[in-house]
Amino acid sequence: MNYRKKANLTLGAVFCVFLLALWLQRLYPISFGIRLLYFVAEAALVGGLADWFAVTAIFKKPLGWGYHTELIPRNRERLIEAVAAIVQTELLKMDLIRTKLEKVSFLDGIINFINKKGGAAYLTDSAVAFACKYAESKGLDSLSNKLTMFLQKAAKNWDLAPRVQEIGSWALKGGYIDQGLDRLAEGLWDKAAEEPTRELIASYLEGIKEEKVSSGGSIFRTLIGFVEKSDGLNINEAADALQVELLLTLRKLRDPQDPLRRELKDAVVNEINKAGLSHQFVEQIERWKEDLLAEAFVQDFIESLLKIIRDGLISLQSEDDRNTNTLYQGVYACIEKAWLNLQKNIFLRDKLNSLIMDTLFQLIQNEHHLIGNMVRETLSAYTDQDLNEFVEEKAGNDLQWIRINGSMIGGVVGLFVFLFLNFVYDPLIPVLQSFLLHH
Repeated sequence: MNYRKKANLTLGAVFCVFLLALWLQRLYPISFGIRLLYFVAEAALVGGLADWFAVTAIFKKPLGWGYHTELIPRNRERLIEAVAAIVQTELLKMDLIRTKLEKVSFLDGIINFINKKGGAAYLTDSAVAFACKYAESKGLDSLSNKLTMFLQKAAKNWDLAPRVQEIGSWALKGGYIDQGLDRLAEGLWDKAAEEPTRELIASYLEGIKEEKVSSGGSIFRTLIGFVEKSDGLNINEAADALQVELLLTLRKLRDPQDPLRRELKDAVVNEINKAGLSHQFVEQIERWKEDLLAEAFVQDFIESLLKIIRDGLISLQSEDDRNTNTLYQGVYACIEKAWLNLQKNIFLRDKLNSLIMDTLFQLIQNEHHLIGNMVRETLSAYTDQDLNEFVEEKAGNDLQWIRINGSMIGGVVGLFVFLFLNFVYDPLIPVLQSFLLHH
Protein backbone atom coordinates (compact mmCIF):
# COMPACT_ATOMS: atom_id res chain seq x y z
CA MET A 1 0.00 0.00 0.00
CA ASN A 2 1.46 3.36 -1.04
CA TYR A 3 1.34 6.48 1.07
CA ARG A 4 -1.32 8.13 -1.11
CA LYS A 5 -3.74 5.33 -0.27
CA LYS A 6 -2.81 5.55 3.40
CA ALA A 7 -3.47 9.29 3.40
CA ASN A 8 -6.82 8.79 1.63
CA LEU A 9 -7.83 6.03 4.06
CA THR A 10 -6.83 8.24 7.00
CA LEU A 11 -8.93 11.13 5.70
CA GLY A 12 -11.80 8.77 4.93
CA ALA A 13 -11.61 7.26 8.42
CA VAL A 14 -11.60 10.74 10.00
CA PHE A 15 -14.64 11.69 7.92
CA CYS A 16 -16.50 8.54 9.02
CA VAL A 17 -15.66 9.25 12.67
CA PHE A 18 -16.88 12.80 12.18
CA LEU A 19 -20.21 11.57 10.75
CA LEU A 20 -20.56 9.11 13.61
CA ALA A 21 -19.83 11.80 16.20
CA LEU A 22 -22.28 14.18 14.49
CA TRP A 23 -25.00 11.54 14.62
CA LEU A 24 -24.27 10.70 18.25
CA GLN A 25 -24.29 14.37 19.21
CA ARG A 26 -27.77 14.70 17.78
CA LEU A 27 -28.83 11.82 20.00
CA TYR A 28 -26.88 12.83 23.14
CA PRO A 29 -26.23 16.59 22.90
CA ILE A 30 -25.12 17.01 26.53
CA SER A 31 -22.81 13.97 26.72
CA PHE A 32 -19.27 15.14 27.51
CA GLY A 33 -17.57 12.19 25.77
CA ILE A 34 -19.63 12.54 22.61
CA ARG A 35 -19.07 16.30 22.50
CA LEU A 36 -15.31 15.65 22.92
CA LEU A 37 -15.33 13.06 20.13
CA TYR A 38 -17.26 15.41 17.85
CA PHE A 39 -14.92 18.34 18.52
CA VAL A 40 -11.75 16.27 17.95
CA ALA A 41 -13.16 14.60 14.81
CA GLU A 42 -14.18 17.97 13.42
CA ALA A 43 -10.72 19.45 14.01
CA ALA A 44 -9.02 16.37 12.52
CA LEU A 45 -11.26 16.54 9.46
CA VAL A 46 -10.54 20.24 8.96
CA GLY A 47 -6.79 19.63 9.31
CA GLY A 48 -6.87 16.68 6.91
CA LEU A 49 -8.97 18.57 4.33
CA ALA A 50 -6.75 21.65 4.56
CA ASP A 51 -3.58 19.64 3.99
CA TRP A 52 -5.22 17.63 1.22
CA PHE A 53 -6.10 20.88 -0.48
CA ALA A 54 -2.57 22.22 0.01
CA VAL A 55 -0.83 19.09 -1.30
CA THR A 56 -3.22 18.69 -4.23
CA ALA A 57 -2.79 22.37 -5.15
CA ILE A 58 0.88 21.68 -5.84
CA PHE A 59 0.00 19.44 -8.79
CA LYS A 60 -3.49 20.42 -9.96
CA LYS A 61 -6.63 22.40 -9.17
CA PRO A 62 -8.42 20.84 -6.17
CA LEU A 63 -12.20 20.93 -6.66
CA GLY A 64 -11.62 23.22 -9.67
CA TRP A 65 -10.18 25.99 -7.49
CA GLY A 66 -7.81 27.96 -9.72
CA TYR A 67 -6.47 30.66 -7.42
CA HIS A 68 -2.80 29.91 -6.56
CA THR A 69 -3.15 26.22 -7.35
CA GLU A 70 -1.59 23.88 -9.93
CA LEU A 71 1.75 25.29 -8.82
CA ILE A 72 4.13 22.92 -10.64
CA PRO A 73 2.56 23.15 -14.13
CA ARG A 74 2.14 26.93 -13.83
CA ASN A 75 5.75 27.41 -12.71
CA ARG A 76 7.40 24.65 -14.74
CA GLU A 77 10.01 26.93 -16.35
CA ARG A 78 11.17 28.34 -13.03
CA LEU A 79 11.07 24.87 -11.50
CA ILE A 80 13.16 23.36 -14.31
CA GLU A 81 15.69 26.18 -14.09
CA ALA A 82 15.89 25.87 -10.31
CA VAL A 83 16.42 22.11 -10.45
CA ALA A 84 19.09 22.51 -13.15
CA ALA A 85 20.86 25.21 -11.14
CA ILE A 86 20.76 23.14 -7.95
CA VAL A 87 22.17 20.06 -9.68
CA GLN A 88 24.90 21.99 -11.50
CA THR A 89 26.01 24.50 -8.88
CA GLU A 90 25.21 22.75 -5.62
CA LEU A 91 24.92 19.00 -5.96
CA LEU A 92 27.63 18.63 -8.62
CA LYS A 93 29.76 21.72 -8.12
CA MET A 94 33.38 21.59 -9.22
CA ASP A 95 34.92 21.74 -5.73
CA LEU A 96 32.89 18.70 -4.68
CA ILE A 97 33.76 16.84 -7.88
CA ARG A 98 37.46 17.60 -7.37
CA THR A 99 37.30 16.32 -3.79
CA LYS A 100 35.59 13.12 -4.89
CA LEU A 101 38.05 12.55 -7.74
CA GLU A 102 41.04 12.93 -5.42
CA LYS A 103 39.75 10.04 -3.33
CA VAL A 104 39.58 7.65 -6.28
CA SER A 105 42.64 5.62 -7.32
CA PHE A 106 41.92 5.33 -11.01
CA LEU A 107 45.22 3.69 -11.89
CA ASP A 108 44.83 0.96 -9.25
CA GLY A 109 41.46 0.09 -10.73
CA ILE A 110 42.93 -0.02 -14.24
CA ILE A 111 45.86 -2.18 -13.09
CA ASN A 112 43.55 -4.63 -11.28
CA PHE A 113 41.27 -4.85 -14.31
CA ILE A 114 44.16 -5.55 -16.69
CA ASN A 115 45.72 -8.12 -14.33
CA LYS A 116 42.40 -9.97 -14.17
CA LYS A 117 42.35 -10.01 -17.97
CA GLY A 118 45.85 -11.46 -18.19
CA GLY A 119 48.28 -8.62 -17.55
CA ALA A 120 51.06 -8.18 -20.10
CA ALA A 121 49.62 -10.91 -22.36
CA TYR A 122 46.27 -9.07 -22.50
CA LEU A 123 48.00 -5.77 -23.29
CA THR A 124 50.10 -7.41 -26.00
CA ASP A 125 47.08 -9.07 -27.63
CA SER A 126 45.18 -5.78 -27.50
CA ALA A 127 48.11 -3.85 -28.96
CA VAL A 128 48.58 -6.40 -31.75
CA ALA A 129 44.86 -6.42 -32.60
CA PHE A 130 44.74 -2.62 -32.60
CA ALA A 131 47.84 -2.35 -34.78
CA CYS A 132 46.39 -4.81 -37.30
CA LYS A 133 43.02 -3.04 -37.47
CA TYR A 134 44.67 0.36 -37.72
CA ALA A 135 46.98 -0.77 -40.52
CA GLU A 136 44.07 -2.35 -42.41
CA SER A 137 41.85 0.71 -42.01
CA LYS A 138 44.51 3.25 -43.01
CA GLY A 139 46.35 1.26 -45.69
CA LEU A 140 50.09 0.68 -45.74
CA ASP A 141 50.80 3.42 -48.30
CA SER A 142 48.95 6.05 -46.26
CA LEU A 143 50.50 4.87 -43.00
CA SER A 144 54.02 4.76 -44.41
CA ASN A 145 53.55 8.24 -45.87
CA LYS A 146 52.52 9.59 -42.47
CA LEU A 147 55.44 7.88 -40.74
CA THR A 148 57.86 9.22 -43.35
CA MET A 149 56.58 12.76 -42.92
CA PHE A 150 56.78 12.39 -39.15
CA LEU A 151 60.32 11.03 -39.40
CA GLN A 152 61.43 13.84 -41.71
CA LYS A 153 59.91 16.46 -39.43
CA ALA A 154 61.28 14.95 -36.23
CA ALA A 155 64.73 14.38 -37.74
CA LYS A 156 65.28 18.12 -38.02
CA ASN A 157 65.81 18.22 -34.27
CA TRP A 158 68.06 15.16 -34.16
CA ASP A 159 71.68 15.94 -33.35
CA LEU A 160 73.35 12.87 -34.81
CA ALA A 161 77.00 13.91 -34.53
CA PRO A 162 77.25 13.22 -30.76
CA ARG A 163 75.38 9.95 -31.27
CA VAL A 164 77.83 8.88 -33.97
CA GLN A 165 80.72 9.72 -31.67
CA GLU A 166 79.09 7.75 -28.83
CA ILE A 167 78.62 4.76 -31.12
CA GLY A 168 82.26 4.99 -32.15
CA SER A 169 83.40 5.14 -28.52
CA TRP A 170 81.15 2.18 -27.69
CA ALA A 171 82.56 0.21 -30.64
CA LEU A 172 86.10 0.99 -29.52
CA LYS A 173 85.49 -0.13 -25.92
CA GLY A 174 83.72 -3.29 -27.04
CA GLY A 175 86.48 -4.30 -29.43
CA TYR A 176 84.25 -3.82 -32.45
CA ILE A 177 86.81 -1.55 -34.14
CA ASP A 178 89.29 -4.44 -34.33
CA GLN A 179 86.58 -6.75 -35.59
CA GLY A 180 85.66 -4.20 -38.23
CA LEU A 181 89.28 -3.84 -39.32
CA ASP A 182 89.57 -7.64 -39.51
CA ARG A 183 86.55 -7.87 -41.76
CA LEU A 184 87.80 -4.94 -43.80
CA ALA A 185 91.17 -6.62 -44.31
CA GLU A 186 89.48 -9.92 -45.24
CA GLY A 187 87.17 -8.20 -47.65
CA LEU A 188 89.99 -6.25 -49.28
CA TRP A 189 92.14 -9.40 -49.54
CA ASP A 190 89.32 -11.32 -51.20
CA LYS A 191 88.73 -8.44 -53.58
CA ALA A 192 92.44 -8.02 -54.35
CA ALA A 193 92.81 -11.75 -55.10
CA GLU A 194 90.19 -11.63 -57.87
CA GLU A 195 91.19 -11.60 -61.56
CA PRO A 196 89.44 -8.30 -62.28
CA THR A 197 91.76 -6.66 -59.76
CA ARG A 198 94.86 -7.91 -61.62
CA GLU A 199 93.36 -6.72 -64.88
CA LEU A 200 92.68 -3.35 -63.32
CA ILE A 201 96.32 -3.11 -62.18
CA ALA A 202 97.53 -4.08 -65.65
CA SER A 203 95.24 -1.49 -67.21
CA TYR A 204 96.54 1.12 -64.83
CA LEU A 205 100.19 0.28 -65.68
CA GLU A 206 99.38 0.32 -69.39
CA GLY A 207 97.93 3.76 -68.98
CA ILE A 208 101.06 5.00 -67.23
CA LYS A 209 103.23 3.56 -70.02
CA GLU A 210 101.15 5.20 -72.72
CA GLU A 211 101.29 8.50 -70.89
CA LYS A 212 105.09 8.34 -70.58
CA VAL A 213 105.55 7.28 -74.18
CA SER A 214 103.34 10.04 -75.53
CA SER A 215 105.05 12.70 -73.46
CA GLY A 216 108.63 11.42 -74.11
CA GLY A 217 110.86 12.09 -77.09
CA SER A 218 111.71 9.85 -80.04
CA ILE A 219 114.74 8.46 -78.25
CA PHE A 220 112.59 7.51 -75.22
CA ARG A 221 110.03 5.80 -77.42
CA THR A 222 112.79 3.89 -79.23
CA LEU A 223 114.23 2.83 -75.90
CA ILE A 224 110.87 1.65 -74.63
CA GLY A 225 110.27 -0.30 -77.79
CA PHE A 226 113.69 -1.98 -77.48
CA VAL A 227 112.97 -2.92 -73.85
CA GLU A 228 109.61 -4.43 -74.80
CA LYS A 229 111.17 -6.41 -77.64
CA SER A 230 113.75 -7.83 -75.27
CA ASP A 231 110.98 -8.69 -72.76
CA GLY A 232 112.50 -6.27 -70.25
CA LEU A 233 109.10 -4.58 -69.73
CA ASN A 234 106.18 -7.03 -69.34
CA ILE A 235 102.94 -5.31 -68.15
CA ASN A 236 101.25 -8.57 -67.21
CA GLU A 237 104.15 -9.75 -65.10
CA ALA A 238 104.33 -6.35 -63.41
CA ALA A 239 100.60 -6.55 -62.68
CA ASP A 240 101.04 -10.03 -61.21
CA ALA A 241 103.88 -8.81 -59.01
CA LEU A 242 101.92 -5.81 -57.81
CA GLN A 243 98.88 -7.97 -57.04
CA VAL A 244 101.02 -10.36 -55.00
CA GLU A 245 102.59 -7.44 -53.14
CA LEU A 246 99.14 -6.02 -52.46
CA LEU A 247 97.95 -9.36 -51.10
CA LEU A 248 101.00 -9.61 -48.83
CA THR A 249 100.37 -6.10 -47.54
CA LEU A 250 96.70 -6.84 -46.87
CA ARG A 251 97.63 -10.07 -45.08
CA LYS A 252 99.82 -8.06 -42.74
CA LEU A 253 96.88 -5.72 -42.16
CA ARG A 254 95.03 -8.66 -40.58
CA ASP A 255 97.70 -8.85 -37.87
CA PRO A 256 96.71 -6.58 -34.88
CA GLN A 257 100.40 -6.02 -34.09
CA ASP A 258 101.39 -4.97 -37.59
CA PRO A 259 102.55 -1.28 -37.72
CA LEU A 260 100.24 -0.53 -40.64
CA ARG A 261 97.27 -2.06 -38.79
CA ARG A 262 98.12 -0.11 -35.61
CA GLU A 263 98.57 3.09 -37.57
CA LEU A 264 95.18 2.59 -39.26
CA LYS A 265 93.48 1.88 -35.93
CA ASP A 266 95.09 4.96 -34.35
CA ALA A 267 93.80 7.05 -37.22
CA VAL A 268 90.25 5.69 -36.74
CA VAL A 269 90.39 6.29 -32.97
CA ASN A 270 91.71 9.79 -33.52
CA GLU A 271 88.88 10.59 -35.91
CA ILE A 272 86.32 9.25 -33.39
CA ASN A 273 87.76 11.37 -30.58
CA LYS A 274 87.74 14.61 -32.54
CA ALA A 275 84.55 13.92 -34.49
CA GLY A 276 82.32 15.72 -32.02
CA LEU A 277 84.58 18.77 -32.06
CA SER A 278 84.82 19.00 -35.83
CA HIS A 279 82.43 21.48 -37.38
CA GLN A 280 83.07 19.90 -40.76
CA PHE A 281 82.13 16.48 -39.40
CA VAL A 282 78.89 17.84 -37.91
CA GLU A 283 77.93 19.46 -41.22
CA GLN A 284 78.74 16.28 -43.09
CA ILE A 285 76.53 14.20 -40.81
CA GLU A 286 73.68 16.70 -41.19
CA ARG A 287 73.97 16.66 -44.98
CA TRP A 288 74.02 12.86 -44.94
CA LYS A 289 70.92 12.81 -42.74
CA GLU A 290 68.99 15.24 -44.94
CA ASP A 291 70.02 13.50 -48.17
CA LEU A 292 69.07 10.10 -46.78
CA LEU A 293 65.62 11.19 -45.56
CA ALA A 294 64.93 12.97 -48.85
CA GLU A 295 65.35 9.75 -50.82
CA ALA A 296 62.18 8.06 -52.06
CA PHE A 297 63.39 4.65 -50.92
CA VAL A 298 62.85 5.70 -47.27
CA GLN A 299 59.07 5.55 -47.65
CA ASP A 300 59.34 2.34 -49.66
CA PHE A 301 61.50 0.83 -46.94
CA ILE A 302 59.04 1.87 -44.21
CA GLU A 303 56.12 0.51 -46.23
CA SER A 304 57.86 -2.84 -46.77
CA LEU A 305 58.75 -2.98 -43.08
CA LEU A 306 55.16 -2.26 -42.10
CA LYS A 307 53.96 -4.97 -44.48
CA ILE A 308 56.29 -7.50 -42.87
CA ILE A 309 55.12 -6.47 -39.40
CA ARG A 310 51.44 -6.54 -40.38
CA ASP A 311 51.67 -9.94 -42.07
CA GLY A 312 53.55 -11.29 -39.08
CA LEU A 313 50.94 -10.02 -36.63
CA ILE A 314 47.98 -11.18 -38.71
CA SER A 315 49.45 -14.66 -38.87
CA LEU A 316 49.15 -15.00 -35.09
CA GLN A 317 45.96 -17.05 -35.06
CA SER A 318 46.68 -19.36 -32.13
CA GLU A 319 48.58 -19.34 -28.87
CA ASP A 320 51.16 -21.71 -30.37
CA ASP A 321 51.83 -19.23 -33.17
CA ARG A 322 52.37 -16.48 -30.64
CA ASN A 323 54.74 -18.55 -28.57
CA THR A 324 56.96 -19.18 -31.57
CA ASN A 325 56.65 -15.82 -33.33
CA THR A 326 59.75 -13.66 -32.80
CA LEU A 327 57.93 -10.39 -33.45
CA TYR A 328 55.17 -11.18 -30.98
CA GLN A 329 57.65 -12.29 -28.34
CA GLY A 330 59.63 -9.08 -28.82
CA VAL A 331 56.51 -6.93 -28.37
CA TYR A 332 55.46 -9.03 -25.38
CA ALA A 333 58.88 -8.68 -23.72
CA CYS A 334 58.80 -4.88 -24.04
CA ILE A 335 55.23 -4.60 -22.76
CA GLU A 336 55.84 -7.03 -19.89
CA LYS A 337 58.90 -5.09 -18.75
CA ALA A 338 57.04 -1.78 -18.88
CA TRP A 339 53.99 -3.29 -17.13
CA LEU A 340 56.04 -4.72 -14.24
CA ASN A 341 57.91 -1.43 -13.87
CA LEU A 342 54.64 0.48 -13.71
CA GLN A 343 53.31 -1.74 -10.90
CA LYS A 344 56.50 -1.45 -8.85
CA ASN A 345 57.18 2.25 -9.40
CA ILE A 346 55.00 4.02 -6.82
CA PHE A 347 56.18 7.47 -7.89
CA LEU A 348 55.25 6.79 -11.52
CA ARG A 349 51.88 5.40 -10.50
CA ASP A 350 51.12 8.51 -8.45
CA LYS A 351 52.09 10.68 -11.39
CA LEU A 352 49.91 8.76 -13.82
CA ASN A 353 46.98 8.71 -11.40
CA SER A 354 47.31 12.49 -10.97
CA LEU A 355 47.43 12.86 -14.74
CA ILE A 356 44.25 10.81 -15.15
CA MET A 357 42.52 12.76 -12.39
CA ASP A 358 43.58 16.14 -13.80
CA THR A 359 42.48 15.10 -17.28
CA LEU A 360 39.07 13.97 -16.06
CA PHE A 361 38.66 17.09 -13.94
CA GLN A 362 39.59 19.34 -16.85
CA LEU A 363 37.19 17.49 -19.12
CA ILE A 364 34.38 17.77 -16.58
CA GLN A 365 35.17 21.42 -15.97
CA ASN A 366 35.09 22.23 -19.68
CA GLU A 367 31.77 20.45 -20.10
CA HIS A 368 30.28 21.23 -16.67
CA HIS A 369 27.60 23.43 -18.19
CA LEU A 370 26.25 20.36 -19.97
CA ILE A 371 25.00 19.03 -16.63
CA GLY A 372 22.50 21.85 -16.30
CA ASN A 373 21.64 21.64 -20.00
CA MET A 374 20.92 17.92 -19.75
CA VAL A 375 18.65 18.50 -16.73
CA ARG A 376 16.83 21.30 -18.59
CA GLU A 377 16.42 19.26 -21.77
CA THR A 378 15.22 16.20 -19.87
CA LEU A 379 12.68 18.07 -17.75
CA SER A 380 11.54 20.26 -20.68
CA ALA A 381 10.54 17.12 -22.56
CA TYR A 382 8.15 16.19 -19.74
CA THR A 383 4.47 16.97 -20.05
CA ASP A 384 2.72 18.61 -17.10
CA GLN A 385 1.50 15.20 -16.01
CA ASP A 386 5.00 13.72 -16.36
CA LEU A 387 6.46 16.57 -14.34
CA ASN A 388 3.87 16.09 -11.62
CA GLU A 389 4.65 12.38 -11.49
CA PHE A 390 8.38 13.09 -11.42
CA VAL A 391 8.07 15.39 -8.42
CA GLU A 392 5.57 13.14 -6.70
CA GLU A 393 7.83 10.15 -7.23
CA LYS A 394 10.69 11.94 -5.48
CA ALA A 395 8.71 13.66 -2.70
CA GLY A 396 5.28 12.03 -2.86
CA ASN A 397 5.66 10.00 0.33
CA ASP A 398 6.56 13.05 2.38
CA LEU A 399 3.70 15.03 0.85
CA GLN A 400 1.22 12.29 1.72
CA TRP A 401 2.58 12.20 5.25
CA ILE A 402 1.77 15.90 5.46
CA ARG A 403 -1.86 14.98 4.84
CA ILE A 404 -1.77 12.21 7.46
CA ASN A 405 -0.07 14.51 9.93
CA GLY A 406 -2.67 17.20 9.19
CA SER A 407 -5.47 14.94 10.42
CA MET A 408 -3.46 13.80 13.42
CA ILE A 409 -2.32 17.28 14.45
CA GLY A 410 -5.81 18.67 13.80
CA GLY A 411 -7.27 16.08 16.15
CA VAL A 412 -4.66 16.78 18.84
CA VAL A 413 -5.20 20.54 18.56
CA GLY A 414 -8.96 19.98 18.69
CA LEU A 415 -8.52 17.94 21.89
CA PHE A 416 -6.50 20.68 23.58
CA VAL A 417 -8.93 23.39 22.44
CA PHE A 418 -11.92 21.40 23.72
CA LEU A 419 -10.28 20.81 27.07
CA PHE A 420 -9.30 24.46 27.28
CA LEU A 421 -12.83 25.62 26.52
CA ASN A 422 -14.48 23.23 29.00
CA PHE A 423 -12.01 23.32 31.87
CA VAL A 424 -10.48 26.78 31.59
CA TYR A 425 -12.50 29.16 29.50
CA ASP A 426 -16.11 28.21 30.55
CA PRO A 427 -15.37 28.17 34.32
CA LEU A 428 -13.60 31.51 34.16
CA ILE A 429 -16.31 33.36 32.21
CA PRO A 430 -18.81 33.66 35.17
CA VAL A 431 -16.01 34.73 37.47
CA LEU A 432 -14.87 37.39 35.04
CA GLN A 433 -18.42 38.62 34.48
CA SER A 434 -19.04 38.90 38.24
CA PHE A 435 -15.78 40.69 38.72
CA LEU A 436 -16.52 43.18 35.94
CA LEU A 437 -20.09 43.85 37.28
CA HIS A 438 -18.81 44.71 40.78
CA HIS A 439 -16.11 46.98 39.52
